[in-house]
Amino acid sequence: MDLMPLNAGLLVAVLAAISIGALLKGMTGLGLPLFGVPALAAITSVEEAVILMIIPGIGANLWMVVNHRRYKSLLKEHIPFLVSGFVGGLAGTALLLVLDDRWLKLILATWLALYLVQYFLRKNSLRIFHGHGVSTSFLGAAAGTIQGATGISAQIVAPYYHGRSLTPAAYAFLVTFSFLLFASAQIGAAFTTELLTPARLQLSLAALVPTLIFTRVGINFANVISHDVFNKVLLVTFCLMEIKLIADIL
Repeated sequence: MDLMPLNAGLLVAVLAAISIGALLKGMTGLGLPLFGVPALAAITSVEEAVILMIIPGIGANLWMVVNHRRYKSLLKEHIPFLVSGFVGGLAGTALLLVLDDRWLKLILATWLALYLVQYFLRKNSLRIFHGHGVSTSFLGAAAGTIQGATGISAQIVAPYYHGRSLTPAAYAFLVTFSFLLFASAQIGAAFTTELLTPARLQLSLAALVPTLIFTRVGINFANVISHDVFNKVLLVTFCLMEIKLIADIL
């Protein structure tokens, strides 16, 4: 284990970060790794932070998928993206042992920056972000691989579904189902490569408790906010993702 001794203040800070991430998760389907992984990485290694967030992520995503399951018919439109992402998740977790994730983060930061620029300039004609034909499978494989290697893939998954005229609940269902599927491959590979040790499993299960509580609170908020507010929260989350990626690279 790489965890350093915890003082009360640091523990509260980590739990607060995970709780904020879970709150955003419940509202938009995004945000948990954005806050949880960096918080855990402050007291341990990046590798361990990624592994410790797998089970909280699966728990939050499963809750969201079940809560919005009425939109399951939308999945058939995105089968190539989802299948290739699952395969990518298996490969990406193995890369976690050997790969410098700064290059992956550079790709994510560039991708998300381009998406934000074209979105704010109202140039949504850049259809590559949404994926069509072969590019759909490519985006899925990239998202799954990066999910396995860094614990985050929202910078690809979120733009893929954004701009498709989805309701907030439908959007949340699709992104969280994608994360859940990719993470299921990730956790299988983590067990196979012995990255998810018994001690890490215990800590990951402990982090699941505040995750589920604040995901539920976020879901309640999402039920009362307007589509315009939802979109603004989503875009702020995208910007926070971009800032965090740039900070990690630098």
